[in-house]
Amino acid sequence: MNLYEFEAKQLFEKYNLKIPTGVNVRRGDDFEKAYQNLGVLNVVLKAQVLSGKRGKNSAIRFCSSPGEVKQACKELFAMEIKNQYVAAVRIEEKLDIDEEHYLSITYDTCARQPVLVYSHEGGIDIENVKEEKIKKQLLDIRISTPPNPPLERGGEVVPYVKELWDCFLGEDCRLVEINPLVKTSNGEWIAADAKIALDEDAFYRHKDRSPSTSSGFAPRSEMGRPPTEREIAVKKIDEGEKYYQGTAGKYIEMDGEIAVLFSGGGASIANMDALMQAGLKPANYTEYSGNPPRKKVYELAKIVLSKPGLKGLWIAGGVANFTDVAATFGGIVDALDELKPNYPIVIRRAGPNEEEGIRLMQDCAKRNNLKIKIFGKETPMSDTAKVLAGMVG
Repeated sequence: MNLYEFEAKQLFEKYNLKIPTGVNVRRGDDFEKAYQNLGVLNVVLKAQVLSGKRGKNSAIRFCSSPGEVKQACKELFAMEIKNQYVAAVRIEEKLDIDEEHYLSITYDTCARQPVLVYSHEGGIDIENVKEEKIKKQLLDIRISTPPNPPLERGGEVVPYVKELWDCFLGEDCRLVEINPLVKTSNGEWIAADAKIALDEDAFYRHKDRSPSTSSGFAPRSEMGRPPTEREIAVKKIDEGEKYYQGTAGKYIEMDGEIAVLFSGGGASIANMDALMQAGLKPANYTEYSGNPPRKKVYELAKIVLSKPGLKGLWIAGGVANFTDVAATFGGIVDALDELKPNYPIVIRRAGPNEEEGIRLMQDCAKRNNLKIKIFGKETPMSDTAKVLAGMVG
């Protein structure tokens, strides 16, 4: 789970990292009163979204009066930043900055260890900093106090390494990042920005993170907005099972008109590109994998097809290794039997029991008078997207 800046800063405070004086406001709040209660003249307003590049998207404003704050808040809440919903606005004191640095701890999947990353050039995209100016140091989770890398000048070491490490371990994080880590003109070190990604697989160790608790995190989608009813419903498909088998609980709702049911991760992303290149807009992103049972796929398909205004359905996937095509197609057939859509459907799939799966689809098309075209592994997935585009017309 990716946290908003204000949520990340709440965790930073818990681990004694200094943050700017600030307050969060939401739609309907009294923006002028919140500013006045802060007791600071010059402030910076930052839209709270889950993506970066806010400065490059006019999502950060500087103000010095109640009227300016009110107007800026209205404008920020009316925006979508990189297609993401603005959840809140953070009003903070404007810092008198002398230096900007970069500091983070993330997980290195190659080394299979956490890694500390530091650069004396902060406040900009770290990927644009020259490699020789970035210091990296692998960390051992058995050691409670990691060594501090030195600053560019002699003697002084990078601040907040121990505190950031404690946060990384204590909160089961995948990433903790300060960019910029600011040194003010009076010598204070402050985390001017904050980014944290939590490991959701460890949430069972953090009961306070439930949305029902006062300290819990509100539900959110990958699009940076509150989840829709369908997104919430799909997520429940994989929850509460006695025996785990397969996954069918991944669904992101989008603003297009073509429903998709994909199999497999890498091909699914490529298929989204192929669909748009064919001139169609996806109504959702979803995938099932790991040989889910028929009932799981039925529940997923029924929710996917419940979105109003659909003009087509694309069921696509590569050649399965062990996923039972007949069983998964059976779940989709159950949903089609129930909903009987009148828009065109294109299918491209192969794998174990594919002949039986295709027969199930063909029988379903006959009894419900559905417009279906079915393709096997001899036809590239991207070509079937073009076929669907022709049928949608």
